[in-house]
Amino acid sequence: MDGPGTSVMDKDGLVLHIPAVALILVFAAVLASIFAWSSLKGVARALTSYETLFAIGLSLATALAAAGLALALGIPVAYAMARGLLPGGRAAETLLLIPFGMPPVAVGAALLIFFTNTPPGSLLDELLRVVFTPRGLVVAQFFVVYPMALRVLKTSFASVDPRYEAVARTLGYTRLQTLLRVTLPMARRGLLSAFLLAFIRALGEFGASVTLAGAIRFKTETLPIAIYLSISGGDLNLAVALMTVSILVAGVSVAALLALEKRE
Repeated sequence: MDGPGTSVMDKDGLVLHIPAVALILVFAAVLASIFAWSSLKGVARALTSYETLFAIGLSLATALAAAGLALALGIPVAYAMARGLLPGGRAAETLLLIPFGMPPVAVGAALLIFFTNTPPGSLLDELLRVVFTPRGLVVAQFFVVYPMALRVLKTSFASVDPRYEAVARTLGYTRLQTLLRVTLPMARRGLLSAFLLAFIRALGEFGASVTLAGAIRFKTETLPIAIYLSISGGDLNLAVALMTVSILVAGVSVAALLALEKRE
């Protein structure tokens, strides 16, 4: 026979389930509505069009590049932050994380102003020629995802007991060797989480990308920009096809992230 606490537990569980079920139903209705105003045959044709394939390829390439760059540059900085070794301390950390609280379009506008004021013809101008180019997509995505990756990496490094590093140092390891051979292997799941989060966010980045790289068909046309262009041009079937691809890619990426969290 159920005890007196069982009904309370059931009621509490029901209260917790109501908002979850409501949100699931709302999200399902939003996704279903995408196909309600389009032709399934037209969407199927648009899925194999050159524009869709171009947008998928460019999105994956730029998101992988931005996430990889964020991870590579974030590891040493996040480690310094976690161990109190960052020059400038909290002031420097605040400066690095400012883009996290800025609207992406503001980040893109700041980058656009910076790169358009580079002295023309200079070596810096040649190296940083990113305005209205695919390289600009990587730069814009990087500045948007880097603070997010930095926070995840810092938390991962902070969770590693410094005593393991101290033991390695007594065995003759340098700080860099300790980071590579002790800290990184112990924080590997955090590193993977940071990469996946940066990749997912870079895939959906629009504001900074369109401001710095522009919305140029078959040049800087990532999935979000392609959706914007197709809706602006009234091609609803192409827009739905692109949204379908975005949902599938995001779903796979989020599922991988959740599986990683479950293992942890």
